[in-house]
Amino acid sequence: MNDSKSLKRLLTALFIIIIAIIASLWLFLREKTSYTLPVEYASEQLVVVEPELPEEDPFESPSVPERYIIDHHTVVKDESFSLVTGKYWNDVYLWPDLYIRNEMKSEDPDIIYPDEIIDIYNRLGNGDVYNDIEKDEILKAYIEVYDVYKKLGNMKENSVWALLYSGAKYDHNFLELFSDRIDPADKAMAQKYIDEEGYLD
Repeated sequence: MNDSKSLKRLLTALFIIIIAIIASLWLFLREKTSYTLPVEYASEQLVVVEPELPEEDPFESPSVPERYIIDHHTVVKDESFSLVTGKYWNDVYLWPDLYIRNEMKSEDPDIIYPDEIIDIYNRLGNGDVYNDIEKDEILKAYIEVYDVYKKLGNMKENSVWALLYSGAKYDHNFLELFSDRIDPADKAMAQKYIDEEGYLD
């Protein structure tokens, strides 16, 4: 009699434990599936929010680049500004832009003395690519050097013509753009160089 009661109690206890385990599993699985979407559905609901970038104004022109000193160069015998810009900027024809930013002992742009210090500025452009503002800055430097040469008189005629010819490298309309500042005879000679040799690369 006692054995049957004990067996009954044992079976009841096992039944209760099994029911409790099933209920716990059901609650656990229900909790998991209520927050996890199937992969196919979840991928459709995924929304990527891209950060908003300020819109570029297609009519906004580039600003004048900031110029700052990046190095100093000590002149050695027989150097010229074109050699210095070739060394630091990899373009011998950009020399007027460096020249106008430095005060040298000689009034002649073709003459610099050993041991003079040249401030090297950050370069305009990227390789052979220049935006319109950078081109304007380069051409203004060319015209400033042209004015210096003209003050030195007729002895600098060859330098003047070579300068104007070189300036046209950066804008083929250079001579026309500054025709009000360029002597017609100098303009004609520079144009002759262009006609005979073509524009510099």
